Amino acid sequence: MSRYRILSHTADTGIVAVGATLEEVFENAAFGMFDLMFDLSLVPPEEECHVEVEGDDPAELLVAWLSALLTEADIRGLAFCRFRLEGLRSCCLSGGAAGSAAARLILRGPPIKAVTYHGLAVEETPEGWAARVIFDV
Repeated sequence: MSRYRILSHTADTGIVAVGATLEEVFENAAFGMFDLMFDLSLVPPEEECHVEVEGDDPAELLVAWLSALLTEADIRGLAFCRFRLEGLRSCCLSGGAAGSAAARLILRGPPIKAVTYHGLAVEETPEGWAARVIFDV
């Protein structure tokens, strides 16, 4: 099973991430977000960072998680390729990402500026979990 699929959108870009668990769908959404920008098969996990975020529900937690990773990547100049959630509760999560310098990589898609709430959904499915998220590019 693929980690995510790309959604068509007139002005921006989006994905539907899937996973057997809620933790896995969050990790796959992060992978999908960075994979839209970089070919992650070429990115080694050389540098790590840790993030902690809060939210009122899984959808808000997803936006907070992805936004925190996007901010950390921008500040550190990294392209993240590996993601792990260490703790996920109803109101907060902690996790990490690893990647390497983005400056030496070629963009394969437009840079993502922000994670939006437009069309946002995190839902349990018969196969596990799915998350729909649109990115501002």
